[in-house]
Amino acid sequence: MVGFVIALLLWVPGLAWDAAVGPAIDPPGLLAEPWDDLEQADAQRTLRRLSAQLVPERDFEGARIPAADLASALAQRADELGNDPEADRARAAARRALSLAPLGSFQALAASEADACAAVVDGVIALDIRSIAAGFRAVIIDVPVACFVRDTVFACAFGAWLVVVLAVGAGALARMEALQLAGRGLLRAQDGFTFAVERWSTLVLAWVAPVGVAAALGAVCAAWGFLFRTGVGGWLGAALYLVPLFVGALAGLSLLIASIGAPTAPSAVACDGLDAMDASQRGSIYFLARPVLWVIVQCSTLAVIALGFLLLRLFAWALTAFPATMVDLGAGGTAPVHSLALAPAHWAIPLEGRSALVWAWVLVVAIAVSGTTISLVVGAVTRGYLLMREACDGQPSESVWPFEVPLDASDRAGSPSAGA
Repeated sequence: MVGFVIALLLWVPGLAWDAAVGPAIDPPGLLAEPWDDLEQADAQRTLRRLSAQLVPERDFEGARIPAADLASALAQRADELGNDPEADRARAAARRALSLAPLGSFQALAASEADACAAVVDGVIALDIRSIAAGFRAVIIDVPVACFVRDTVFACAFGAWLVVVLAVGAGALARMEALQLAGRGLLRAQDGFTFAVERWSTLVLAWVAPVGVAAALGAVCAAWGFLFRTGVGGWLGAALYLVPLFVGALAGLSLLIASIGAPTAPSAVACDGLDAMDASQRGSIYFLARPVLWVIVQCSTLAVIALGFLLLRLFAWALTAFPATMVDLGAGGTAPVHSLALAPAHWAIPLEGRSALVWAWVLVVAIAVSGTTISLVVGAVTRGYLLMREACDGQPSESVWPFEVPLDASDRAGSPSAGA
């Protein structure tokens, strides 16, 4: 339930952005090179050919034919033809036109992240560690960087919202996981969110503060570089280069600490009630204290997450792909296949008519799967954090903030001081 709410808070603004701004990413997706003029011309020639052959009466405004509009017109033509053999041709043409439609920024981001998770699953099935590592790298680094390069405005706006929602959501999930492991029972979703919302600034700053410190120190180094633009200043900058070297080293260490401690920062707040800077550094401290054990725990955590991705993929197939195949078989090809698919790359936003209704139901399942994925990751990381804490600090998993403190003799019921 908590994961579903977190995913819903991410998907709704993302879909609203795509609906308001429109498509901005070429069909190959974020990780592919943007189409050049020749590829754009080839796509337009294909769209004009499909339009002239199957919907000649449709007059598209402008010199360019919108792929999504043509796909909608072809799907409508297929519905009008009914059982006519030409209907299959129109549906195939609609799928071809849809494959040439540009993607919304959120749609492209969701599709690329889904493909990266699929690469992790494929690596698990093939027992290929390199594929698993490449998939995790794409999820964490490659896809976000590509999104920033291709649509900087969306990446900054959605990225800021993503940090807030994930930090608060991860805090709630980590708190629920920690209390369950501590034997204090199952925490209600409302109580988990209440805990995280009350500490939202701590959870967000645990991720943002070290990066902010590194950015501020980096700005000092950049300002020092202006000295080298003049002759005298260059000599002064070179002679005192120890200053930016020291400041830059601090910035680099801050980023390193942030990258190592970021995964477990929400868990540190939820389990130990730490402030932002202590929570951001706790993972790095454990790494320095027990590096070999830290690597073993992190690899084990990633293995659990990878296996979880595999199970979620099987559930997603059972919930969407199998029903879609059966429905399409029974419909004789008249069902809106593109809206039956869970893969984000198959979506055309916005959709119309019955496609929109089917897409809305599939969207609910997609959000639920995304929420379960978030819950899986946070739960596994929290358990890994508690293992490292026990190994380094000697605190058992049952010890969760606020810690149980035995009553002093004077506080026991029936003692003379208590009676007085």
